Amino acid sequence: MPARIRRFVAPLVVVLVLGAAAWAYAARPGEPAPVPDRSKESAARLALRPAINGVFYRWTEPQRRVALAKQRLIVGCMAKHGFRYEPAPVAEVTDGTAERPSPFGLESLPPRRAEPSQTLPPEQPRSEAFTRALYGDPDDKISAKGASLQVSRPANGCQAEAERRLLGGTEGRLSYLRLRLQLHDGQNESLERLDHDKQFRAVNERWRECVLRAGVETTDPVTLVKSLPADTDLRKHPAALADLRCKGETDYLAISYARLAAAQSKWLTENPEVLPGWKSLQLRQSKVAGEVLG
Repeated sequence: MPARIRRFVAPLVVVLVLGAAAWAYAARPGEPAPVPDRSKESAARLALRPAINGVFYRWTEPQRRVALAKQRLIVGCMAKHGFRYEPAPVAEVTDGTAERPSPFGLESLPPRRAEPSQTLPPEQPRSEAFTRALYGDPDDKISAKGASLQVSRPANGCQAEAERRLLGGTEGRLSYLRLRLQLHDGQNESLERLDHDKQFRAVNERWRECVLRAGVETTDPVTLVKSLPADTDLRKHPAALADLRCKGETDYLAISYARLAAAQSKWLTENPEVLPGWKSLQLRQSKVAGEVLG
């Protein structure tokens, strides 16, 4: 599938559970054997098998404590400036999964939309002094650049002060940004490598043949989803239903995520300093969070 479409960007969908059953596929002569059937695992668990995915989308108790510590530091800093800062609640650790993109298209039917029980109150306007205390001088930034993205963060203000405490100063913040961008690049490069992966290409071809028998002519699941109008009811659309049925019959998601895991592992081997550096920063944050939270 086209790499430009499949690139990882900000998380697009809440994790969904794969519900379709699958059957073991017998390989044709000369065709790579499929990965062992893992179809009974949820798509959320499959998606966390690739190592870089685990860094970005696994939500753990230590990460939650770091988020709580950051909030506490910001609240205390803002109070010194004479402001009351009320952060949003930090998500509980339930299934251990954060929001994530879906690089292989539709993974399950979306849940029915629940009617909102009440209208949310309008967001209270913030004064310029409040914003400046929280985010600092808008003209003073730190930045880092990766192969495909460049990001900037406030150099001062209460948010920056909290991050400096957790990460070990400005250099720690810069290391965090650089490593995150490198891991983002690793995600994209690993996904692009699947275009040349025999097992991935084989399962994609089996899926394509399956949906074609259902009257859907397309090249891959991402192209199929992109071709549907934005207001499509996926729970009823024949192409979406055929997509999921064929994913189940070919064990598409299990094989695709397994091949992505292999590609990400190879990238991390080729860039041996990235993951240890990231883990070191996470350990430091966890230690400081313990001190902040007592």
